[in-house]
Formats: sequence, structure tokens, C-alpha cells
Amino acid sequence: MHRNLLLSGLLLGSPALAMDIELKTDLEYSRSPETREIQYKKSGAFDELDVNRKTRWESKTLLILGFWQGERWTWQSRMGMNYRRTQDMSLEFREDGSLKNDKSRTEWRTTPVIGAGFRYDIGRALGGYNWTLDGYHDRFIDVSYKATSVAPDANQRSGRGTGHESKLLLNGEYMTPVSSLFLQPRLEVKHQYFSQWHDSARERDEAAEQELQYEASLWLSWIPPLDGWELTLGPTWQREDKAERDTDSHQWSWEDEERWLGQVRLEYEAPVPGFEFEFKIERHLNGPDRREMKYQAELSYEF
Repeated sequence: MHRNLLLSGLLLGSPALAMDIELKTDLEYSRSPETREIQYKKSGAFDELDVNRKTRWESKTLLILGFWQGERWTWQSRMGMNYRRTQDMSLEFREDGSLKNDKSRTEWRTTPVIGAGFRYDIGRALGGYNWTLDGYHDRFIDVSYKATSVAPDANQRSGRGTGHESKLLLNGEYMTPVSSLFLQPRLEVKHQYFSQWHDSARERDEAAEQELQYEASLWLSWIPPLDGWELTLGPTWQREDKAERDTDSHQWSWEDEERWLGQVRLEYEAPVPGFEFEFKIERHLNGPDRREMKYQAELSYEF
């Protein structure tokens, strides 16, 4: 599948180094269920009904230059752009059903990405026939925030910040008595950080944020009698530790969420070398965002 360009060892003072180039685009859509919550006054009388729902579109395009030597190590240079668009519906109703406040808006976040990554092919271990360890560290060099479609009672926002993201992924494959079925245990740790930034639309500072995410999965993969296709499904346990840093005291305030996810993933690798497609559906099975759905499509081409 790889079309490798052999670079002279004189360039890097090492034996011949192979390079491959990958252009990858991830498209993701997520939809949280609508929530309805009644607020009461201190007297116990009805105050308002809050109705909220969020839908999100996100795209991430990366150009990845992979340099590998021998059979185990691959080193990567990563650069690209990430766009996120969140439609935040926030409505408040009076007891008679009339609209009290409309705080809905569409939030945008644009993030140029530059970073480095690696892959290490562990090979056979722990009874599995193939294990790999992947990792990367990306810098968000100029994060841009803005809001559009701002309702009469909603706030504008505009500003810039920075951030970074790091990830480690350990993935294994085990054979089963059925030749077309494989078990895939998977462990993942990801850390994401966004700096404090100044909202010039409201003349106030927005708090720095970070999130530490842990995942453990056991998936079943089926290779059907169709060239290039693979179907994977299974559960994932996920824990998220989220924090905001107070703009005055600079103290971090943490909260954690734990949930189970169900996932179905369909992959296709074209007979023509280089092209791959992946479609994934994910659902929150419990936790505060129960029934939230996420749809993701990935296109990649290696040359």
C-alpha cells in the first residue's frame, strides 16, 4: 500500500530511511439529547423551564509525513487544521409556555495544528499476534474563537488562545477459532489543554480548560468475504477528568465523568494502493450524556 521514497542515509547519518506521506480528513457529527429542566423560585413557585440541546460538526485535516527505519519504529511530522462548529440551543420559557429568553448561538473554534508522533510495532506479545503503540503531541498555535447566529439574549464572543493535545494508544490483535474474527483489546490516554483567553466581545477573560481522558476497549473485528472490507464493534469504558482554572485564583476545579460507549465501525481499503475509508457510529450507553450519538467519517490517502 505504501509508495516509499528511499532517502539517502547521508542526509540523516543513518541507513536508508523510508518515507510515506498521508493526507487524512476526519469529519465528525455529534448530537446530544434535548434536556428540559424546571427552575423554581425560593418560594417554591414556578420560575422558568430551561430547554437545551447541542449539535456539533467538527473536521480535522492532517498532512502526516512518516519516516520509518527497520521494521518497528515510525516517526511522524504532523500539520493541519481543525474546525469545530457547535449549535447551542438554550431557551427559557414562562409557565404559560411563552418564550422568556433565547440564549442560542453558534460557536466556532478554528485551530491550526503542528506536531510530532510515532508508532512502535511491538509484534507478538501477551499471547496476541500483533501489538502496536502509537502516540503524538500536537500544538494548537493560534486558536480562534467566535460566535454567529447570536440570539437576542445570547452573548457574543471573540478571542484567541493556544493549546496542545497528547495521546498514547496501545492496540492488540488476537486470533479466534474463526479465521475471519479477531479480538482487539485497546487502551488509550489523551490529554487536551486550552489556555486562558480574553473575550474582546465581552471584555472578560475566559478560563483555561483541560481534559484527561482514559479509554479501555475490547472489540470484535470481522473480515467479510469482500475484498477490502472490515467490520468492528464492541464496548468501550471511558473516564473523563475535566477542569477549569479560575481566572483570579488560578486554582484548578476538577470534575470527572465515567461512562460506557457502544461502537460500530466499518472500514474499507481500496484495491488501488493508498485510499482508505472509515465510518464509525458511537453511542453513550449511560452517564450524564446518555443517548448522545456521534457519527464519524475518515478519508485518507497515502502516497
